[in-house]
Amino acid sequence: MADEMTDTVGVTADDMQSYLNLDTDGDASILADLISTAEDAVMNAIDDTIAVDIYRTYPLFNQAVRVLVDFMYYGRGTLSDQDKAYPPSYAYMINSIRWKIQRDQAAKSGEANG
Repeated sequence: MADEMTDTVGVTADDMQSYLNLDTDGDASILADLISTAEDAVMNAIDDTIAVDIYRTYPLFNQAVRVLVDFMYYGRGTLSDQDKAYPPSYAYMINSIRWKIQRDQAAKSGEANG
């Protein structure tokens, strides 16, 4: 199933270079900063009390990070000209994963599913 948990280290600069189809690694430090920012943004949109290591086990979290990094990478310097604050697919992913992560965490802590 697509939203099953997996063992992963999350999104890396190398992953993003491939995802963005970049030929050189000259932007690796920029990508690393954008990844960190995107992870924080996704976590803050869902539940910032859950550790990033837990989020990284969810493929949909990692894809939301990729989409946001892509958006920020290609939108550098032009954000004021954009019509949307975030890509629609990003908002969809956040809404899709929000309840799954919170439900999984509640189940792990012994709370009733909500």
